[in-house]
Amino acid sequence: MANQNFVQIAPDFANRYPGASPKATETAMNIVRTSELLVKRIAELIQPFDLTPSSGLVLGILADFGESLPPNKIAERLIISRASVTSLLDSLERRGYVRRAPHSTDRRMLLIELTDTGRQAAHDFRLLVHQNQKGWLAVLNEQEQTELIDTLHRIQTALSDAS
Repeated sequence: MANQNFVQIAPDFANRYPGASPKATETAMNIVRTSELLVKRIAELIQPFDLTPSSGLVLGILADFGESLPPNKIAERLIISRASVTSLLDSLERRGYVRRAPHSTDRRMLLIELTDTGRQAAHDFRLLVHQNQKGWLAVLNEQEQTELIDTLHRIQTALSDAS
């Protein structure tokens, strides 16, 4: 069945790109496409909370950690620059979801903590996202989901080891 969301490789791929694997390229491109679709759906779900997927991740990290964190630790967990985190934090602070607090022992450092509003928003949007994820992935039974997770972990390990 043809679907505009599937990525398919041109029939002459192997001739055009000697030494490459049409199946590997098609697999990689479909993983990226699937990721883009998931992020798009999540963005649509959390838009009413005035959040982006990245700002939602910041709230999730803070909610999961349970304490305040310095911006550099948030950046490490998101694998983004500190400047990007600062921009996200500015936005979240304007919305009343987080606040910056002085570090108790290092005057040069700030800590980021969830406000009560931020904690509630993190719970509410995550519940909504997790409920929808269940539906999106219902096309796979539990065993298939486990196999997909294992496969993705192997690919992630190979990509991590390659760098």
